[in-house]
Amino acid sequence: STVATVTEVYHFLRLLYAKVGTQHCPESGEPVIPQTEDAIVEAIRSHLKRGPLNILAPVVRGRKGFHSDVADWAGRQGYTRLLVDNQWKEVEEFERLERFKEHDIDVLVLHLSRTSARNSALREAVATALQLGKGTLRVLDSSNHLHPFSKARVSPVTGRSFEAPDPAHFSFNSPRGWCKTCRGHGEVMPAQKRSRKSRRDSYNSATEAEIDFDRKLDRVEKEDLIICPDCLGSRLNETTRAIQIQNHAIQDLTMLPVVAAAAAVKEFRFTGRERTIARDIIPEIIQRLIFLEKVGLGYLQLDRSARTLSGGEAQRIRLAAQLGSNLRGVLYVLDEPTIGLHPRDNQKLLDTLEALRAKGNSLLVVEHDDETMERAGHIIDLGPGAGRHGGEIVASGTLGKIRKLKKSITGQALANPLSHPIRGERRPLPKASARTGWLRIKGCSVNNLKKIEVRIPLERLTVITGISGCGKSSLMRGTLAELFKQQPDKTWASASGVKSIRHCYEVDQSPIGKTSRSCPATYVKIFDEIRKLFAQLPESRMKGFDASRFSFNNASGQCPECKGNGRIKLEMDFLPSTWTHCDSCNGKRYNPATLEIRYNGRSIGDVLAMTIDEAAEFFAAHGKLHRTLSLLKETGLGYLQIGQPSPTLSGGEAQRVKLVTELTRGRISKTAMKSRKPQANLYLIEEPSIGLHLEDVKRLIDVLHRLVEEGHTVVVVEHHTGIMAEADNIIDMGPEAGGAGGRVVTQGAPEKVINSKASRTAPFLRAALKG
Repeated sequence: STVATVTEVYHFLRLLYAKVGTQHCPESGEPVIPQTEDAIVEAIRSHLKRGPLNILAPVVRGRKGFHSDVADWAGRQGYTRLLVDNQWKEVEEFERLERFKEHDIDVLVLHLSRTSARNSALREAVATALQLGKGTLRVLDSSNHLHPFSKARVSPVTGRSFEAPDPAHFSFNSPRGWCKTCRGHGEVMPAQKRSRKSRRDSYNSATEAEIDFDRKLDRVEKEDLIICPDCLGSRLNETTRAIQIQNHAIQDLTMLPVVAAAAAVKEFRFTGRERTIARDIIPEIIQRLIFLEKVGLGYLQLDRSARTLSGGEAQRIRLAAQLGSNLRGVLYVLDEPTIGLHPRDNQKLLDTLEALRAKGNSLLVVEHDDETMERAGHIIDLGPGAGRHGGEIVASGTLGKIRKLKKSITGQALANPLSHPIRGERRPLPKASARTGWLRIKGCSVNNLKKIEVRIPLERLTVITGISGCGKSSLMRGTLAELFKQQPDKTWASASGVKSIRHCYEVDQSPIGKTSRSCPATYVKIFDEIRKLFAQLPESRMKGFDASRFSFNNASGQCPECKGNGRIKLEMDFLPSTWTHCDSCNGKRYNPATLEIRYNGRSIGDVLAMTIDEAAEFFAAHGKLHRTLSLLKETGLGYLQIGQPSPTLSGGEAQRVKLVTELTRGRISKTAMKSRKPQANLYLIEEPSIGLHLEDVKRLIDVLHRLVEEGHTVVVVEHHTGIMAEADNIIDMGPEAGGAGGRVVTQGAPEKVINSKASRTAPFLRAALKG
């Protein structure tokens, strides 16, 4: 799936190109022209010199159904053989086909050999095949290659004939449209051509070959794939790529961002019959592109894979698709749709939600964004705490009512907004001309960056701002992160100040774990320390238990029934698998002998069941464990169990666990800070406020400030105005997305940024600073 297919833009583009597109010859580039029957006969005679031929009339093209009626008709007309989905079938032995699968059926009109080819019979067969095939016939040669011939479609340079296109020819999910090298994926493994050819004859069917190809591609790491050398990532075959509308092929449009594609389609001008056909199709395309822009996705390329979208982007794409449906009386449930949105685009999204409500629909939105709450007609506030401390309705009513309730944490946060900067003053920035104190990068040019120069003050909090798609992630991931790699992809001209940084730690938005054996304790590496602690106990030493005995992945220590999961998986034949509580270990993951070992009265199973709050207090005397657990607690995760399976964490929880992991890897102890001036780290953090309540944002800001106070440099990509307002330095990118972005609009302290007239961030930052 791509952005274009999910929103149905591609469905209408396929229809438009199939109906009014002009076929060009892939080899010569010339438009195709009509061809006479005599010319077709002569072309077939030249093919006949190389071997026997079968003249076929295409009667079914890409249609679902049993098609028994086609076989009955062929039998009544005296035809004996059919080519069904490239397989020969006798008319008398024809069995009905799969009903819900698309089929191609050709009637064998005449078999020709070199000796039996009479000119009159050939002419009669060509005329009959063209009549049955509505102006098109196909010739199957002795090498099982099909050659199409058409009265209306032939290249004047090469003499090659082309079938009349239909929407399936533009589908990269169909063998009729996809590129034969990459099978519609747009990417291949480096040795793909060779491996595919060597296995071509070892598959029982085309479907088996396709499944095997997809499996191989899924197993390959993304970075190991290369752009398909034949279709250059367009996913389509050469014939389809050569169909154009006013010098635009369909792949030219899908490679554009939403805004640029809308402008290109609006430029199309048609006359006569084509105008009548395009009259209803063009508005459908433009309307959907406008809806994508309205929900803040104007920067996305239409051919971008749906798998590469963030959760917020994917949700807004589905929302854009719903806007075009004009449904009424529908309940829409949205989970944090503002994730990843700049405040300006946030307003567009909220206008869109209100438009849905005005049509007579109901919307239930899970959200932390204060602007969304201000626009809500009714608010349900859950709490009072998180995890096991929550689950109750604290308040229900209008925004005004929520603000007045002291027991509502949300209401109090809305009624008493943060006053920035929280610590009273900002850290001063070095002089711009100073040789030290800055990490400078010149000529940044990855993706849409326009050879920009960026200055990042060392030992300061820098926030990169700008609307979605303006180049923030390109600057952080494509340039800053690359600076510190051993084999960097150099996307800059020069850099200085790099030696002032000891390590660079990057916190991206990928999930932390997909199996139930992964948990916060294992991810932040404290479980190794806990196991060592238990292994050092006198009772463990007496019994010969080392640290591996306390791993729930080790057969010697784990519960034999649940294999260390604490739950037992029940496989269901026709239903999804389900999990049940393990009665043998009572969910504690370990066998009785291991659970007998106790540290301060608690077994290893009891420790895994503790919340982070409880564990921080329990391990208060253990410096290394206490530091990490305290950091987790400070980021608002105190309610989580340290042994809670990672797949059960929300997106925001997983992000913060990952943030703490990166922070603890290079965090400097207070003792080390007093004894020497250590070389500091650079932390690159992408949108850490995702999924955070207003109260938790305060805690996050405190963690970021403490890191800077320890001497580190922190760079954050963020849309949350509360975090922007706490920055010592802001780099505002833009001014717009895609090609219209990639520049530094302004940089400096927030008080300087709010005076920029070109900045899209300035008005919202100004409001945040005023409180």
